[in-house]
Amino acid sequence: MLQRVLRGAPLRLPPEEDLTVPRMLLKAVRERPSRAALRHKKQGVYREFTWTDVWGRVQDIALGLRALGVRHGDRVAIAGDPLPDWMFADYAAQCLGAVSYGLYPTCSAEEAEYVLAHGGACVLLVEDQEFADKVLPILGRLPQLKKLVIMDASYTFGYDRSNILSLDALLDLGRQAAESIETFLRLCRDVTPNDAAAIVYTSGTSAHPKGALYRHRALVTQGHQFFAFAELESLAAPRTVVHLPLNHLYERMNTLLGPLTKGVVPHFGEELERFAETLYEVAPEHHASVPRYWSKLASRVVVGIQSSSRAKQLAYKSAMRVGRVYRTRRWNGDRPVLLAVAYLLARLLVLDRMLKKLGLHRVRVALSSGAPLPAEVQALWQIWGVNLKNLYGQTEGGVVAAQFSPFPRPGAVGMPYPGNELVLEEDGEIVVKGPGQFSEYWRDPAATTAALRDGAIRSGDVGALRDDGQLELVDRKKDILITAGGKNISPSRVETVLKASPYVNEATVIGDGRKYLAALVEIDVGTVSEWARMSGVVYTSYASLATHPEVNRLIGAEIEKYNAQLGRVEQIKAFRILDRELDPEVEGEPITPTRKVKRAQLQASFSHLIEQMYHDSERERISREAGFST
Repeated sequence: MLQRVLRGAPLRLPPEEDLTVPRMLLKAVRERPSRAALRHKKQGVYREFTWTDVWGRVQDIALGLRALGVRHGDRVAIAGDPLPDWMFADYAAQCLGAVSYGLYPTCSAEEAEYVLAHGGACVLLVEDQEFADKVLPILGRLPQLKKLVIMDASYTFGYDRSNILSLDALLDLGRQAAESIETFLRLCRDVTPNDAAAIVYTSGTSAHPKGALYRHRALVTQGHQFFAFAELESLAAPRTVVHLPLNHLYERMNTLLGPLTKGVVPHFGEELERFAETLYEVAPEHHASVPRYWSKLASRVVVGIQSSSRAKQLAYKSAMRVGRVYRTRRWNGDRPVLLAVAYLLARLLVLDRMLKKLGLHRVRVALSSGAPLPAEVQALWQIWGVNLKNLYGQTEGGVVAAQFSPFPRPGAVGMPYPGNELVLEEDGEIVVKGPGQFSEYWRDPAATTAALRDGAIRSGDVGALRDDGQLELVDRKKDILITAGGKNISPSRVETVLKASPYVNEATVIGDGRKYLAALVEIDVGTVSEWARMSGVVYTSYASLATHPEVNRLIGAEIEKYNAQLGRVEQIKAFRILDRELDPEVEGEPITPTRKVKRAQLQASFSHLIEQMYHDSERERISREAGFST
């Protein structure tokens, strides 16, 4: 295979001096001082922050941090669920010329200690007492960490250490600071596009996470690239809902940079656990999430329809018959006029009403990124009327490619973002070069050298071009497994197919050096428990549900069904259900805070189940029970 080169459209950016977060913030305050910058629900009421409000809060936090000794080039860490003060603290640190970085809300104390030590933060802002209690035992081992700031200090009256203060106390320091507002403005303007802005830590699937360092120019460039969709051009202030961790590059683009570059108005709900309620109330026009969210929400919708009245089920089935035919014709490039009218009626009478209950009826662009999205899940949302597109991004490369056409054919990740260049090497590896990529790994020159070649990033992802010229992902280069029969298999392709089942939360394929493929399965407790209720299956706990013979038969039937979509050598011949949920907050668990499976660790943790699947007599028994022929 020869090298193939894909180039994105030309990229238009603001003047060079404006390619910093402080400059973009100043511009927003100057041009739209009284317009909504964000909204936050608290005690049942949404409070609107104008850009003037944001500027005041950021200024006070920044001058407070400066009073604590934070200077240009220092690191400031932030931890907790998404909330406005996370956003303000991030802006404030960068306005001082400091480098901000976040910790995953679900990280363990061990992971928090590593990232705090590696990043070298001198100040850590945490959401509340819960996260403060997580890091208090390790503070003594982090001499560079001078201060701990607790944003919601409602239940922290027992803390009497001099190195711990509330956000209110920090704000008071800022208001009483000797530096004038003019000094703060000068600090903002002194930040250059080439200054370090943020460190984004990888999820660490194989070792300790690496810190991808972004400079202001690249960060702001990504903010402009991220929203390069024609459907959003006419919207001056598209609504979006915040629900992913803000330390993740994906949500940083959407929530932290989107307001500065596109005028996006993020909405913060009262609690993440009530995200469905927030989504319904806000009815966003732009919604970015991860494949797991789209898959599980679709599964729950389908389960809910199956539990509805007979009349509603018949109406839904009739609408879906029209929708499937119409959408398939459109993917094939046809424009069936009469069928379009029938589909419009199906949407008005049935499908739009269903989407309205979810809060997704006004979405202009919906994005999925972070992992492969099963093609059938993308297809289902499009049939329902949601313009769901794939976005291919990396911690190091930022936003790389996306599907830019409306309601694109499912399965591909599209074409390069404006300004980007992608090269498919002879072995299929994707090499990425663009103005929004990271500059280096923080404190890791060897890893930087390995990742970069002539300024381009060796992604480690294997890709291929479809007949229509769109890029599709095959697998991680290092994850390609070779069976005992010498067949090269992409485990992520098989796992993506299996995870399309509403009853499967995670699936990890085993088979390197083995005669056939097997899978370790974590069930989706929500949909399986609903199935159990409807089927009369009695259980008392997650373990009793996961190990119930009827659940084993259910998963076996699901695997048999999805095997039909796979080639013979890709089909799963045996499986085991994990008897516990994988919890990223538990130290040593084989899953990252973003719920990416650590393959080697998972296989080591459940080696006894793997060996059972490859024991001949056991294999035959499982195959018979699941209905497979061996």
